[in-house]
Amino acid sequence: MSEPVIRTASARQSEIARQAESMGVDEAFISDLVDAFYARVQADKDLGPVFEAAIGDDWTGHLVTMKQFWSSIALNAGTYGGRPIPAHHKHLDKIRPEHFSIWLSLFRQTLQDRAPSPEATAFFYERAERIGLNFQNILFK
Repeated sequence: MSEPVIRTASARQSEIARQAESMGVDEAFISDLVDAFYARVQADKDLGPVFEAAIGDDWTGHLVTMKQFWSSIALNAGTYGGRPIPAHHKHLDKIRPEHFSIWLSLFRQTLQDRAPSPEATAFFYERAERIGLNFQNILFK
């Protein structure tokens, strides 16, 4: 039986940076992805009103937070320090389980339109799918 490989944080960060670069993922792509996705969310007849009720007219802060979130996931940027479950839990009077499939569908469409590579599409979509399932399991048990 072989010993597990122990890597330093610096080595792990370098590996993540190489992976992101090989997929064409950088901060500019993440910013574009988030902006394009949430434009679709705002225009959606089902999700738009839910987000409007939670965010109102000031989307700037939410977009910054989502860019930090996805940068932390894809680039290990360490810029996101939020608590997404409590943030969503306080809006359960508006959120429904079926909203997650709509959210995921819009995210996939945005990735298909914007992602720099099929690998980037798969990388982001797999994580979004896990996030959506996790949210549903926690919020609607």
